Amino acid sequence: MKIKLGSFREKITYLLFGGCLFCASMYMFESYSGMVSSILLLTLSILIYLFNIKPLAKSQILNCLIILSFIMFSMVVNWSFASIDIRTVVIVISSYLVIQSFSYEDFLKKYTDCIMVIALFSIAVYFLYKVAPGAFGAFPRHLWRNHSVLFVNLWLSVVPVGMQDYFRNFGIFYEPGIFQFYLNIALLIELFSNKKINVFRVLVLTVAVITTLSTNGYISIVLVFFAYGLFVILGSENRDKIYRKIGFLVLLSVIAIIFVVLIDKGIIGSRVFMKFSSTKTSGSYYDRTNAISYALSKIFQNPLLGVAARGIEDSYNATFTPLNWMMLYGIVIEGYALVGYSKMFSRLTSNRWLKIFVVAAAFSTILTQDLSFEWIVWCFIFCGIKNGVSKYNEKSELY
Repeated sequence: MKIKLGSFREKITYLLFGGCLFCASMYMFESYSGMVSSILLLTLSILIYLFNIKPLAKSQILNCLIILSFIMFSMVVNWSFASIDIRTVVIVISSYLVIQSFSYEDFLKKYTDCIMVIALFSIAVYFLYKVAPGAFGAFPRHLWRNHSVLFVNLWLSVVPVGMQDYFRNFGIFYEPGIFQFYLNIALLIELFSNKKINVFRVLVLTVAVITTLSTNGYISIVLVFFAYGLFVILGSENRDKIYRKIGFLVLLSVIAIIFVVLIDKGIIGSRVFMKFSSTKTSGSYYDRTNAISYALSKIFQNPLLGVAARGIEDSYNATFTPLNWMMLYGIVIEGYALVGYSKMFSRLTSNRWLKIFVVAAAFSTILTQDLSFEWIVWCFIFCGIKNGVSKYNEKSELY
């Protein structure tokens, strides 16, 4: 039986892309040295490019070289050659190669498909643990990086078996707050990038966000659906379609309420939103707001080139991504990151006002975790910088 070359290459590319996602972001790679995961990430990204060789535009090569130059200038000026700095260089090169290998649409599809697999598996594991926690007793257990919580590693999901009533969906990541970023971005893409909305995929991503018990995840998903609500009103001429889509949003709200009342048993109210009542000197809310002043204090030391990884005394305070780019490597990197990330998501719609809300929802997902040099974030940045116009339009339907 003959195997079609195009189909074979597509399957291999999916595996390589998923491998990059795991090497760059998976919790269990925290157990290995940064060098191991960096070498794997760079190798897989090179293979992706070799399987999908596309001509490199001079402007794109120049953008990548400028970004790398300023990062390395910062490293030299600050005498910072920590593993994080080296990994940053690898992430920029790797994300650049991957984005040059795909069209805008192909990249979004591969991203959402990979996140859907993780979301489905993590939801199944989440509810299985809720019903039968003893089923996970036979698996080897690992300590979280701060040695406070035990995990079972199932590769497509890590199970925090030591969190008792505050059991949360981590996906493959070391923080539910990071998982919500991946989920909400996938949800945003699902809602805005398809002429027909796959209800099953939207429901899976929504339930997965809810199970993270992430405060920022809940705020972000509200912004995502608010943006989609505007999209429905502004993009649909047929009143019946508007009612169908509004009904769809109502259905999602009902599912969320059922989850809170029947399954969650008050955990969301007591654990998630109580963060806003943290004291002035401690707690999650204090840490997140303090991250802004911390980043600004570092930026003022060297706004042109930043302080690099060596200049961060306490990485726990560096959780505000939009300022972390400048804090680490200066104003040029900040400019590229902000523009690229914004353009990546503004391309999902052609409506000028709607672009503002879509971009705002995308930025909301990165406000409470340090994702400044997360591999997929730099894929988004290069995707936004890359020339080209999306084929997506304003009208979409449910199916």
